[in-house]
Amino acid sequence: MPSPARRSPPTPRADAEFHPALAAKVRRLANPVDLFSGAKLENILLAQNVVLFKRTSVAELKPQGVTHNYHHRFELVIPLRQPGRIHVDGADYALAPGHAFLIFPHQFHHYLDLADGALTWLFITFELTNPALVQPLRNAPRALGAADAAALEELLDAQLAAATDANRDFEVIIRVSSLLQRLLGAPVARDARSGEPAKAKVQGEILQSINRYVRAHINEPLTIADLAKHTGYSISHLRAVFRRELGVSLGGYMRDSRLSLGTSLLAAPGRESIERIAQACGFASIFAFSRAFKRAMGVSPREYRKSLPPASAAATASKSPAARRRA
Repeated sequence: MPSPARRSPPTPRADAEFHPALAAKVRRLANPVDLFSGAKLENILLAQNVVLFKRTSVAELKPQGVTHNYHHRFELVIPLRQPGRIHVDGADYALAPGHAFLIFPHQFHHYLDLADGALTWLFITFELTNPALVQPLRNAPRALGAADAAALEELLDAQLAAATDANRDFEVIIRVSSLLQRLLGAPVARDARSGEPAKAKVQGEILQSINRYVRAHINEPLTIADLAKHTGYSISHLRAVFRRELGVSLGGYMRDSRLSLGTSLLAAPGRESIERIAQACGFASIFAFSRAFKRAMGVSPREYRKSLPPASAAATASKSPAARRRA
Protein backbone atom coordinates (compact mmCIF):
# COMPACT_ATOMS: atom_id res chain seq x y z
CA MET A 1 0.00 0.00 0.00
CA PRO A 2 1.62 3.27 -0.99
CA SER A 3 2.45 5.59 1.89
CA PRO A 4 0.45 8.82 2.01
CA ALA A 5 2.21 11.83 0.64
CA ARG A 6 3.64 14.12 3.26
CA ARG A 7 2.13 17.53 3.41
CA SER A 8 4.48 20.47 3.40
CA PRO A 9 3.98 22.93 6.29
CA PRO A 10 1.92 25.90 5.23
CA THR A 11 3.91 28.91 4.19
CA PRO A 12 3.15 31.77 6.60
CA ARG A 13 1.63 34.84 5.05
CA ALA A 14 3.93 37.77 4.75
CA ASP A 15 1.61 39.96 6.81
CA ALA A 16 0.85 37.32 9.55
CA GLU A 17 1.48 38.30 13.19
CA PHE A 18 1.83 36.00 16.20
CA HIS A 19 -0.21 38.28 18.42
CA PRO A 20 -1.35 41.56 16.90
CA ALA A 21 -1.72 43.38 20.24
CA LEU A 22 1.81 42.39 21.29
CA ALA A 23 3.23 43.32 17.93
CA ALA A 24 1.56 46.72 18.15
CA LYS A 25 3.16 47.41 21.54
CA VAL A 26 6.57 46.30 20.28
CA ARG A 27 6.29 48.87 17.52
CA ARG A 28 5.58 51.54 20.14
CA LEU A 29 8.88 50.85 21.95
CA ALA A 30 11.53 53.55 21.71
CA ASN A 31 14.99 52.24 20.96
CA PRO A 32 17.49 53.24 23.70
CA VAL A 33 20.50 55.39 22.98
CA ASP A 34 22.69 53.02 25.04
CA LEU A 35 22.09 49.30 24.52
CA PHE A 36 24.24 48.39 27.54
CA SER A 37 22.64 50.48 30.29
CA GLY A 38 19.12 49.73 31.47
CA ALA A 39 17.03 48.93 34.54
CA LYS A 40 19.18 48.18 37.62
CA LEU A 41 18.40 46.69 41.01
CA GLU A 42 20.00 49.62 42.82
CA ASN A 43 17.26 51.87 41.40
CA ILE A 44 14.45 49.58 42.61
CA LEU A 45 12.70 49.33 45.96
CA LEU A 46 13.50 45.68 46.71
CA ALA A 47 12.93 44.00 50.08
CA GLN A 48 15.18 41.12 51.11
CA ASN A 49 15.35 38.59 53.93
CA VAL A 50 11.59 38.99 54.44
CA VAL A 51 9.87 37.57 57.54
CA LEU A 52 6.13 37.72 58.23
CA PHE A 53 4.68 37.03 61.66
CA LYS A 54 1.58 37.80 63.68
CA ARG A 55 0.64 38.96 67.15
CA THR A 56 -2.78 37.86 68.39
CA SER A 57 -2.69 38.89 72.05
CA VAL A 58 -1.39 41.72 74.21
CA ALA A 59 0.98 39.28 75.91
CA GLU A 60 2.59 38.51 72.54
CA LEU A 61 2.76 42.13 71.44
CA LYS A 62 4.30 43.45 74.65
CA PRO A 63 8.07 43.09 74.31
CA GLN A 64 9.96 40.31 76.01
CA GLY A 65 13.27 42.12 75.80
CA VAL A 66 14.77 45.37 74.64
CA THR A 67 15.72 44.14 71.18
CA HIS A 68 12.03 43.97 70.34
CA ASN A 69 12.07 47.76 70.71
CA TYR A 70 15.41 48.42 69.11
CA HIS A 71 16.55 46.37 66.13
CA HIS A 72 18.54 46.55 62.95
CA ARG A 73 15.81 45.79 60.40
CA PHE A 74 12.82 47.53 58.91
CA GLU A 75 9.54 46.48 60.52
CA LEU A 76 6.15 47.17 58.94
CA VAL A 77 3.32 47.10 61.50
CA ILE A 78 -0.26 46.64 60.26
CA PRO A 79 -3.08 46.36 62.85
CA LEU A 80 -6.07 44.46 61.47
CA ARG A 81 -8.06 44.03 64.68
CA GLN A 82 -7.84 46.20 67.83
CA PRO A 83 -6.22 49.65 67.85
CA GLY A 84 -3.22 50.75 69.88
CA ARG A 85 -0.56 53.41 70.15
CA ILE A 86 3.10 53.31 69.21
CA HIS A 87 5.72 55.63 70.70
CA VAL A 88 8.55 56.31 68.23
CA ASP A 89 11.35 58.85 68.39
CA GLY A 90 9.65 60.71 71.22
CA ALA A 91 6.30 61.04 69.40
CA ASP A 92 3.04 59.20 69.94
CA TYR A 93 0.98 57.71 67.08
CA ALA A 94 -2.49 56.18 67.21
CA LEU A 95 -2.75 53.04 65.10
CA ALA A 96 -6.21 51.95 64.00
CA PRO A 97 -7.07 48.79 62.06
CA GLY A 98 -6.13 49.45 58.45
CA HIS A 99 -3.15 51.67 59.26
CA ALA A 100 0.43 50.79 58.34
CA PHE A 101 3.49 52.11 60.21
CA LEU A 102 7.04 51.52 59.00
CA ILE A 103 9.62 51.37 61.80
CA PHE A 104 13.13 52.12 60.57
CA PRO A 105 16.30 50.37 61.78
CA HIS A 106 17.52 51.64 65.17
CA GLN A 107 14.27 53.47 65.98
CA PHE A 108 13.50 52.95 69.66
CA HIS A 109 9.78 52.23 70.04
CA HIS A 110 7.19 50.70 72.33
CA TYR A 111 3.44 50.07 72.32
CA LEU A 112 0.84 51.66 74.57
CA ASP A 113 -2.91 51.53 75.30
CA LEU A 114 -3.47 47.97 74.15
CA ALA A 115 -6.87 46.72 75.23
CA ASP A 116 -7.13 43.27 76.75
CA GLY A 117 -8.60 40.60 74.51
CA ALA A 118 -7.92 39.14 71.10
CA LEU A 119 -6.11 41.23 68.53
CA THR A 120 -4.69 40.62 65.07
CA TRP A 121 -1.60 42.57 64.06
CA LEU A 122 0.63 41.71 61.11
CA PHE A 123 4.37 42.35 61.22
CA ILE A 124 6.69 42.25 58.21
CA THR A 125 10.44 42.61 58.83
CA PHE A 126 12.98 42.97 56.05
CA GLU A 127 16.12 44.65 54.78
CA LEU A 128 16.29 47.01 51.80
CA THR A 129 18.83 47.37 49.01
CA ASN A 130 18.02 51.08 48.75
CA PRO A 131 16.70 52.42 52.09
CA ALA A 132 16.63 56.02 50.88
CA LEU A 133 13.59 55.24 48.72
CA VAL A 134 11.31 54.74 51.76
CA GLN A 135 12.32 57.89 53.66
CA PRO A 136 8.88 59.46 53.01
CA LEU A 137 7.38 56.70 55.18
CA ARG A 138 9.45 57.62 58.24
CA ASN A 139 7.13 58.51 61.12
CA ALA A 140 4.27 58.85 58.62
CA PRO A 141 1.63 56.13 59.12
CA ARG A 142 -0.44 55.38 56.04
CA ALA A 143 -4.11 54.47 55.66
CA LEU A 144 -4.70 51.36 53.55
CA GLY A 145 -7.37 51.46 50.86
CA ALA A 146 -9.30 48.65 49.19
CA ALA A 147 -6.62 48.11 46.53
CA ASP A 148 -3.91 48.03 49.24
CA ALA A 149 -5.92 45.45 51.17
CA ALA A 150 -6.19 43.31 48.03
CA ALA A 151 -2.42 43.53 47.53
CA LEU A 152 -1.90 42.56 51.17
CA GLU A 153 -4.21 39.56 50.75
CA GLU A 154 -2.19 38.41 47.73
CA LEU A 155 0.98 38.72 49.81
CA LEU A 156 -0.52 36.58 52.58
CA ASP A 157 -1.63 33.97 50.03
CA ALA A 158 1.92 33.84 48.69
CA GLN A 159 3.34 33.52 52.22
CA LEU A 160 0.94 30.70 53.11
CA ALA A 161 1.91 28.90 49.90
CA ALA A 162 5.62 29.47 50.57
CA ALA A 163 5.29 27.53 53.83
CA THR A 164 5.10 24.34 51.75
CA ASP A 165 6.77 25.51 48.54
CA ALA A 166 10.09 27.33 48.85
CA ASN A 167 9.82 28.35 45.20
CA ARG A 168 7.18 30.87 46.27
CA ASP A 169 9.72 32.87 48.31
CA PHE A 170 10.47 34.99 45.25
CA GLU A 171 6.80 35.91 45.00
CA VAL A 172 6.76 36.95 48.68
CA ILE A 173 9.75 39.24 48.11
CA ILE A 174 8.17 40.83 45.04
CA ARG A 175 4.80 41.34 46.76
CA VAL A 176 6.36 42.94 49.87
CA SER A 177 8.38 45.25 47.62
CA SER A 178 5.22 46.11 45.68
CA LEU A 179 3.32 46.77 48.93
CA LEU A 180 6.01 49.23 50.05
CA GLN A 181 5.75 50.99 46.71
CA ARG A 182 1.98 51.24 47.18
CA LEU A 183 2.41 52.70 50.67
CA LEU A 184 4.54 55.51 49.27
CA GLY A 185 1.49 56.61 47.30
CA ALA A 186 -1.08 55.94 50.04
CA PRO A 187 -2.52 58.84 52.05
CA VAL A 188 -1.06 59.67 55.45
CA ALA A 189 -3.41 58.45 58.19
CA ARG A 190 -5.38 61.41 59.53
CA ASP A 191 -5.04 62.30 63.20
CA ALA A 192 -2.53 59.47 63.66
CA ARG A 193 -0.14 61.62 65.64
CA SER A 194 -1.86 62.14 68.96
CA GLY A 195 -1.16 64.38 71.89
CA GLU A 196 0.13 62.52 74.90
CA PRO A 197 -1.01 62.93 78.46
CA ALA A 198 1.71 64.77 80.38
CA LYS A 199 2.59 61.66 82.42
CA ALA A 200 2.92 59.44 79.33
CA LYS A 201 5.07 62.07 77.62
CA VAL A 202 7.45 62.24 80.56
CA GLN A 203 7.74 58.46 80.70
CA GLY A 204 8.45 58.34 76.97
CA GLU A 205 11.18 60.93 77.38
CA ILE A 206 12.71 58.87 80.20
CA LEU A 207 12.83 55.76 78.00
CA GLN A 208 14.35 57.72 75.13
CA SER A 209 16.96 59.28 77.38
CA ILE A 210 17.96 55.93 78.87
CA ASN A 211 18.11 54.26 75.48
CA ARG A 212 20.38 56.97 74.04
CA TYR A 213 22.65 56.93 77.08
CA VAL A 214 23.04 53.15 77.14
CA ARG A 215 23.75 53.02 73.41
CA ALA A 216 26.34 55.81 73.69
CA HIS A 217 28.09 54.05 76.59
CA ILE A 218 27.52 50.42 75.57
CA ASN A 219 31.23 49.62 75.95
CA GLU A 220 31.31 50.83 79.56
CA PRO A 221 30.31 48.87 82.67
CA LEU A 222 27.21 50.98 83.37
CA THR A 223 25.10 50.53 86.46
CA ILE A 224 21.49 51.46 87.18
CA ALA A 225 22.87 54.11 89.53
CA ASP A 226 24.64 55.70 86.52
CA LEU A 227 21.32 55.87 84.66
CA ALA A 228 19.57 57.38 87.68
CA LYS A 229 22.24 60.06 87.93
CA HIS A 230 21.99 60.79 84.18
CA THR A 231 18.20 61.15 84.16
CA GLY A 232 17.79 62.75 87.56
CA TYR A 233 15.25 60.15 88.69
CA SER A 234 15.52 57.63 91.49
CA ILE A 235 16.52 54.03 90.81
CA SER A 236 13.15 52.76 92.00
CA HIS A 237 11.28 55.13 89.67
CA LEU A 238 13.34 54.11 86.64
CA ARG A 239 12.78 50.44 87.41
CA ALA A 240 9.04 50.97 87.74
CA VAL A 241 8.77 52.89 84.44
CA PHE A 242 10.73 50.26 82.54
CA ARG A 243 8.80 47.34 83.97
CA ARG A 244 5.43 48.99 83.35
CA GLU A 245 6.08 50.40 79.87
CA LEU A 246 8.37 47.79 78.33
CA GLY A 247 7.54 44.65 80.28
CA VAL A 248 11.22 44.05 81.01
CA SER A 249 13.43 44.95 83.95
CA LEU A 250 15.93 47.77 83.61
CA GLY A 251 18.76 45.34 84.36
CA GLY A 252 17.40 43.00 81.69
CA TYR A 253 17.28 45.86 79.21
CA MET A 254 20.95 46.70 79.80
CA ARG A 255 21.99 43.05 79.56
CA ASP A 256 20.01 42.39 76.39
CA SER A 257 21.40 45.58 74.81
CA ARG A 258 24.93 44.30 75.34
CA LEU A 259 24.13 40.78 74.17
CA SER A 260 22.32 42.06 71.08
CA LEU A 261 25.46 43.95 70.11
CA GLY A 262 27.53 40.87 70.96
CA THR A 263 25.57 38.60 68.60
CA SER A 264 25.98 41.12 65.77
CA LEU A 265 29.74 41.45 66.34
CA LEU A 266 30.23 37.68 66.51
CA ALA A 267 28.66 37.31 63.07
CA ALA A 268 30.18 40.42 61.50
CA PRO A 269 32.81 40.15 58.76
CA GLY A 270 36.34 40.35 60.07
CA ARG A 271 35.68 38.03 63.01
CA GLU A 272 36.91 40.17 65.88
CA SER A 273 38.29 38.21 68.84
CA ILE A 274 35.76 37.24 71.50
CA GLU A 275 37.80 39.05 74.14
CA ARG A 276 37.60 42.33 72.22
CA ILE A 277 33.89 41.81 71.59
CA ALA A 278 33.36 41.36 75.33
CA GLN A 279 35.13 44.67 75.95
CA ALA A 280 33.15 46.43 73.20
CA CYS A 281 29.91 45.26 74.84
CA GLY A 282 30.87 46.61 78.26
CA PHE A 283 31.53 43.30 80.05
CA ALA A 284 34.20 43.31 82.73
CA SER A 285 35.84 40.17 81.32
CA ILE A 286 35.51 37.54 78.62
CA PHE A 287 34.30 35.17 81.34
CA ALA A 288 31.44 37.49 82.33
CA PHE A 289 30.46 37.87 78.66
CA SER A 290 30.60 34.12 77.99
CA ARG A 291 28.55 33.34 81.10
CA ALA A 292 25.82 35.88 80.25
CA PHE A 293 25.84 34.86 76.59
CA LYS A 294 25.44 31.15 77.31
CA ARG A 295 22.67 31.82 79.84
CA ALA A 296 20.74 33.81 77.20
CA MET A 297 21.54 31.86 74.03
CA GLY A 298 22.13 28.34 75.30
CA VAL A 299 25.60 28.13 73.74
CA SER A 300 28.94 29.83 74.33
CA PRO A 301 30.04 32.74 72.08
CA ARG A 302 32.57 30.45 70.40
CA GLU A 303 29.96 27.77 69.73
CA TYR A 304 27.54 30.37 68.45
CA ARG A 305 30.08 31.73 66.00
CA LYS A 306 30.96 28.24 64.71
CA SER A 307 27.27 27.52 64.10
CA LEU A 308 26.86 30.47 61.71
CA PRO A 309 27.27 29.66 58.01
CA PRO A 310 28.82 32.65 56.21
CA ALA A 311 25.74 33.15 54.02
CA SER A 312 23.27 33.30 56.89
CA ALA A 313 25.37 35.00 59.55
CA ALA A 314 23.89 38.45 59.10
CA ALA A 315 20.31 37.20 59.11
CA THR A 316 20.82 35.09 62.22
CA ALA A 317 22.57 37.90 64.04
CA SER A 318 19.45 40.03 63.73
CA LYS A 319 17.61 37.72 66.12
CA SER A 320 17.39 39.06 69.62
CA PRO A 321 18.55 37.07 72.66
CA ALA A 322 14.93 36.96 73.83
CA ALA A 323 13.77 35.60 70.48
CA ARG A 324 16.51 32.98 70.51
CA ARG A 325 15.41 31.86 73.97
CA ARG A 326 11.85 31.35 72.73
CA ALA A 327 12.93 29.42 69.62
